[in-house]
Amino acid sequence: MILTPFEEMLGQDESTEIELFRIDAFPGHPFQVRLDEDMEKLIESIGQSGVIVPVILRKKQDGRYETIAGHRRCAACRQLGMDRVPAVIREMSEEEAVLCMIDSNIQRTCILPSEKAKAYRMKMEALSRQGNRKEADAFPTTSRQPVGKWKKETAEQIGTDAGDSGRQVQRYLRLNYLLPELLKLVDEKKLAFLSGVELSWLSAEQQEELFRYLQENPHGISRKQAGQLRQSAETEGLSPERIEQILSGTRPKKQKRLDKKENPAVYPEKSDSGRSTGFRKLADEIRTYFPKGCSDEDIWEILRQLLEKWKSGEVELSQETAGRT
Repeated sequence: MILTPFEEMLGQDESTEIELFRIDAFPGHPFQVRLDEDMEKLIESIGQSGVIVPVILRKKQDGRYETIAGHRRCAACRQLGMDRVPAVIREMSEEEAVLCMIDSNIQRTCILPSEKAKAYRMKMEALSRQGNRKEADAFPTTSRQPVGKWKKETAEQIGTDAGDSGRQVQRYLRLNYLLPELLKLVDEKKLAFLSGVELSWLSAEQQEELFRYLQENPHGISRKQAGQLRQSAETEGLSPERIEQILSGTRPKKQKRLDKKENPAVYPEKSDSGRSTGFRKLADEIRTYFPKGCSDEDIWEILRQLLEKWKSGEVELSQETAGRT
């Protein structure tokens, strides 16, 4: 089991056995406890070896306990019919409890975009209340700023433990303004992450109108189309007719040729040397790494970000891979 820094530090404190029926979940806990493959492995591990790392609890005023870290371990123990769980009891302020809870869960391998969006929002608000940063500005609903007005330094601080850049943290924060039904589509990979970020700038009424259209006309939304919807919403309004025009309208051939120049890795130009076939095979192979329905624009944006990280040295190739280049 890989431990987070908080679990490594707090797991060294003296632990005690606490009855599971006295333990409550953390209010507004953003991370779901799913009965997936990882959870089944955890249940099997605890069944064989017990709880190796104590859960972290905070005592409440009513004498019960609040889970700070260890929601999945508590759930696994309940699945196994156990009555008690080893725990470390800590005295924490509300803000300290939020920060500890987020940091002890954010490094999970499988986190939904909606979970990370809510977690980042909770941590941002806790830092603001704690006085580590000035109170964050509220998100305007019609601003043309790319992702919002959260302080850049705070966003970078929040993303450090999860391996996200400050820019990416800001994108996740925007998802909190997405209609729950649309956010669910992002979680299910039916709506691309970056498209969801763009659509989060639509008003609640406009998002509801868009979702009604998608229910009647299932349709993928590329990042470019999401940008067009956002621009239309801010300039001329977003009627059902305009939504249909943007999502169902055909683009002129001239525009398609322009897109090929903008996204050469996805739309390689034909060449007399025969390299076009090779590029097309490469594009087909790249697409196998993305879910069905993922647009060419979103694929190219993800590739561009990865290439920028590689160029800046944030991502290194293995020796075996580098030897083939």
